[in-house]
Amino acid sequence: MPRFLHTSIFVNDMAESIAFYTEKLGLTLLDGPNHYPGNADMAFVGHDWHAYIELVFDLEEHPPYALGNRYEHLAIEADGALEPYIATLRERGVKIIKDVYRSPGGTRAIAFIEDPNGIPVEVLEARVR
Repeated sequence: MPRFLHTSIFVNDMAESIAFYTEKLGLTLLDGPNHYPGNADMAFVGHDWHAYIELVFDLEEHPPYALGNRYEHLAIEADGALEPYIATLRERGVKIIKDVYRSPGGTRAIAFIEDPNGIPVEVLEARVR
């Protein structure tokens, strides 16, 4: 049966994006950055290889990337209570788009932050399993 593996996003600054996802959000740099001459630089961040984000810096000349009109957001799950995690992100200078609130179904806390590329990141409290 197929499973979700990863999403890939274009970044404007590889070092800044790696620092955001690892130092600020607490994900792990799984691999990279790898340089592919004439193509792109790539790095992979996540909790593990079961679901991760592929960061891509395109080496071809182009204007800075802008969000497409059909892109919604990335989502990560906090390890533990959401309020203290969001407070830590705020202290680390992360832009909080929407502070902690209950999800529409009321099942868990949720917040939205922004990565250095302008991509919204939904942060959810851990699901009770």
